Amino acid sequence: MSQNTQMDANNQHESKKANIAQGCLDVLSKRALLLLVILVAGGIVFSLARAAVYKIRPYERGLHLRGGKFIGIDEPGWHTQIPFVDTVIGVIVIERSGTIDSLAAMTADDVTMDVSLLYTYKVVDPVRYQLEVLDPEAIVTGFVKGTLRDVVNTRHMDEVMHSRAEINTEVMAILQEKEQQYGVEFILVQIQNAAPPAEVVDAIKNRMVAVQLQEQAAAEAEQQRTLADSLFYTAQKKADGEAYQITKLAESQAEALRIILQALEEKGILGEQYIQVLIAQALRENSKWIISDGETMPIIDFQETTPAP
Repeated sequence: MSQNTQMDANNQHESKKANIAQGCLDVLSKRALLLLVILVAGGIVFSLARAAVYKIRPYERGLHLRGGKFIGIDEPGWHTQIPFVDTVIGVIVIERSGTIDSLAAMTADDVTMDVSLLYTYKVVDPVRYQLEVLDPEAIVTGFVKGTLRDVVNTRHMDEVMHSRAEINTEVMAILQEKEQQYGVEFILVQIQNAAPPAEVVDAIKNRMVAVQLQEQAAAEAEQQRTLADSLFYTAQKKADGEAYQITKLAESQAEALRIILQALEEKGILGEQYIQVLIAQALRENSKWIISDGETMPIIDFQETTPAP
C-alpha cells in the first residue's frame, strides 16, 4: 500500500515538471513568433520608408510621375513619394560632352574628308529632354553629325582644312536653332581634325610636286630667255657699232676723195690723167664694182682670174 502511494507521488511530481516545461516552451514560441512578426513588420516599414524618401543630387533634376502622369520637377534635396505609385526619373542637367570620332563628309569640290568633332551641351528643360524625346542622347548626337556633314558639303577642301573657326561658328548657329526642340543648350562646338583620305593626300602631294617642277621649269626658261635677249642685245649693239664705224670710215674716205678730186680738177688735163690712173688702180684692187643708172644694179667683176692651163 505504501509502495503504491510512493509511486503515485512520483508520477504527480514528474507530471508537474512536464507541465512546467511545456508552459515554458509555449511562452518561448509565442515570444519568438511575436519577435518574427515585429522584424517582418519593421522590415516592411523600413522598406516602405526607404521607398518613400529619395534624394536629388545637385547636378540632377527629378521628374516626379504619379500613375504615369507628370506632376512636377524635384529640385536638389530630400523628397517623398508614394511607394509603388510614384516614379521619379533623375536627369543630369550639368554640362556633358559628346564626340564624333570620324565622320566621312563630301566637300563642295567632291573630296571626301574625315572630320572629327567635340561638342558639349547641358539640359535646360529636363521635361522636354526626357519625356518628349526618345533616347535623347542618341538623337542629339545624330543631329550634330547631320549638321556637321551639311556644313562640310558647302565648303571646299581648303576651307575645311584651314577655316575651322568659321565652320565651328556655322555649326553652332544651326544647332542653336534646335535647342528649344530638344530642351538643351549647346555650349561648345570644336572641330578636332579634318583631313582627306590617304589616297587624296598622296594625290595632293603629287600635284604639289608637279607644280613645283613646272614653276622651276618656267624659271629656268625665263633665265634662258633673259640670257638670249642679253646676247642678242649685245650682238646687235656690236653690229651697230661696227656698222657705224664702217659708215664713218666710208664717209671720211668719200670726203677725202672728194677733196682730192676737187684738187685734181683744178690741174686740168694732168689731173684728169691722174684720176684715170686712180680708177684703174681701184679696179685692180677691188673684185666687184656696182655701176648703176639709178634703176638697175648690174655688177661687174674686175677681179683678175688666172687662166686655166
